[in-house]
Amino acid sequence: MVYKFGRKSCEKLEQCDVRLQTLCNRMLERSDFDMTITCGHRGEEEQEKAFKEGKSKAHFGQSKHNEYPSRAVDICPYPINWDTKDPRWDKMVALAYDTAREIGIRIRCGAFFSFKDYPHIELED
Repeated sequence: MVYKFGRKSCEKLEQCDVRLQTLCNRMLERSDFDMTITCGHRGEEEQEKAFKEGKSKAHFGQSKHNEYPSRAVDICPYPINWDTKDPRWDKMVALAYDTAREIGIRIRCGAFFSFKDYPHIELED
């Protein structure tokens, strides 16, 4: 099956660095499950809200989501199951690193942060 990002995912992905756009689109092409983009760029109000709700450990200006274009993206298996025991999360993270190597970029996935943030992928450089 061929998956495509929906309109809202595309709008969020367009806020991201072109390398992240390429990464996410290639990941979706190569995946055996659907995915959705939940966050691209975050302005100050949205970042502080995420911090207050415990969804981020960063204040505005400390996250790569705050740059424009965003140097971070949040991508999730779809339909979203926030239980990280769902095997699609690990498959997605492995796919992200494999695809990043294929297209020649360096990334970090939030799955390996001390504060586990499975959807988060950011550019290293």
